Formats: sequence, structure tokens, C-alpha cells
Amino acid sequence: MTRTYIEELVLQWIRQRQGSPLDLVRALEKEAGWPGRLALPSILDELRDQRSLPDAERKFLIYTLNAGSVTQALAEGGDPSQTYQSSIDDLFSRSRRFRRSKDFSAAVEFVAKFRDYSPFNNMLVYAQNPLVTHFATASHWRKAFERTIKENARGMLILAPRTPVLMVYDIADTDGPPLPKQFRVFGRTTGRFNPALLDHLVKNCQRDQIQVLRLPMGETRGGFATSRAVEPGWKMRVGVRDDLDDAGAYGALCHELAHIYLGHVGADRDGWWPFRMNLSEAVAEIEAESVAHIVCQRAGLQTRSAEYLSSFVEDSEDLDAISLDLISRVAGKIED
Repeated sequence: MTRTYIEELVLQWIRQRQGSPLDLVRALEKEAGWPGRLALPSILDELRDQRSLPDAERKFLIYTLNAGSVTQALAEGGDPSQTYQSSIDDLFSRSRRFRRSKDFSAAVEFVAKFRDYSPFNNMLVYAQNPLVTHFATASHWRKAFERTIKENARGMLILAPRTPVLMVYDIADTDGPPLPKQFRVFGRTTGRFNPALLDHLVKNCQRDQIQVLRLPMGETRGGFATSRAVEPGWKMRVGVRDDLDDAGAYGALCHELAHIYLGHVGADRDGWWPFRMNLSEAVAEIEAESVAHIVCQRAGLQTRSAEYLSSFVEDSEDLDAISLDLISRVAGKIED
């Protein structure tokens, strides 16, 4: 396998996908194996210096596929000798099926439902078993509910701090006493919206130099995000329709922030978010609304995003550009 072939694979991925660094690493592993991983850093270094590349591709290389983020993605991929490496590789390759209409909407609903785990880990669990209803680690099942794991149980992998992976199990793979009544509605998003969440999110936008303004708009718009800051000291500007209630404003703000953190509005000089402006409008809207729906649902705010997503997914022809990796990461960032 030649270096030229690997470089062509990388360029083709950049022009067609523009996902996260981890998306690129996994795509390259699938096509070129470990030689692709080894050659990737130096190939990207050379491509960043190519002045002949279109401006959008060079910015994507500089801001999204920068050396630090690619090194981190390669580290996340892990050593091939790790026990669970092949399982994780297969897990991500199977995630492609969630970009198809009802499956994709169902995945987004699932990620939003389980509040005790990160959006990224919820997506991992859903990729392994879309029929899961309640899941937890073996120790949590034992300590909290006196339930034990069945002998033939099939565990699911999630990522965790200070350890490569954890195993979680669906309730169907456990034995023990009946669950408490409140657990039977585990994961449902009920209750009133807390307006303090909106205030907190706006204040954190200031930290990232994102100006948030309430502005009059037509009824068909909820907000906008732009890099055209009209005052010094701001990197981005978000407008939210001024007549929306707190819950509506929170949903609109989450959607517009998702556009920024997903790189749809462009990068900034400090590389705080990626550059992914070559995506189609359909892909950008699917990604941003997916993030907003996940965050809102987990905050107890019901939305109709699944219907909105489904129509976009059915109509779009370039769904391979959707990055589930970035959707789950950005949802976690906004939620944090």
C-alpha cells in the first residue's frame, strides 16, 4: 500500500465527509489498516502546506485536523493489542446505519433519554443494542437493585475516566427482585423546564466569547448564528427570537450553539471549534437539531425534533457526512 494511495484516501474523505478527527482515523483504518494510521500525521502536515488546495479544505486541515486533535484521536483509537479494540472498531463501523431515517431519529431519542450517562456513551450503547430499555454496570445493578447478571448476558462497552472501557448490561440480562415503581419510568423526560438553565448557558457563552442577543424575528425563525460580530471582544454572535418563552429560547440557543461548536459557522484563530463549512444545509441542520434535541430532552424539555430530523434524513442524499461522533461530543459540551 503506497503513501500516495493513503494520501488520496485522506483527500477524498476531507472533500466528502469533513467529520471529526476520530471519524477520519476510523475511516482510514477501515480502508488502509494500520499503515494508514502511521502515515496520517505526516500526510496531514504536508497537506496543510499545500497552497494549491481550496481555501475551505486548508482551513479544515488547520482548524479541525490540527496536529493536537489528530494525535488525540489516534490515542483514542488505542493500541491494536487492547482486548476490546476490535469490538470498538466494529462498533463505530456499524453506526452508519443510524443515518437512515427512522433509525437515526430513534438513535437521537435514545441518546437524550438516559441522563446518568454521557450522550457519547448512550450512542455507543445504542449502536450495540437498540432495544435496550434500562442499562447499568453489574455493580450498580447489585448495589442499587439487588439484581445479578445472567450467565449468558451480553455486556455493552462504554468509555469511562481512568479505565479503557466499562461493561454495562440491559435489565433483560439481570435477575432479581422487581424494580421500584419510579425505576419503571426511568429515562422519561417529564417535569417543568428550569429557566436557570437558560441563564447559565448564556453566561457560559460569554466565556467562549459568543455574544447572545434577543432580537425581533419572523415567526418562522428561532434564531441565527454568525461569525460577524458587531462589537469587539466577541468571536461569534447568536440571535434568539425575543418573543420566545424561556423553554423556546433555550431550544433555539442550543441549536445555534450547536452550529458553532460543530464548525458550521467557521473556525476562529484559537481553534476553539472546528471548521466544517463545506457541509450541505441538510447535513448541518440534521447535526445541529440532533444536538439541540439531545440537550433539551435531557433537560426535561419535550421537542418535536425527531419529526424534523426524519424529514431531513429522508430527503438528503449526502448523509455520510453526518458525524455522530461530533453530535454526541457537542451535546455533552453544551450540557456541561
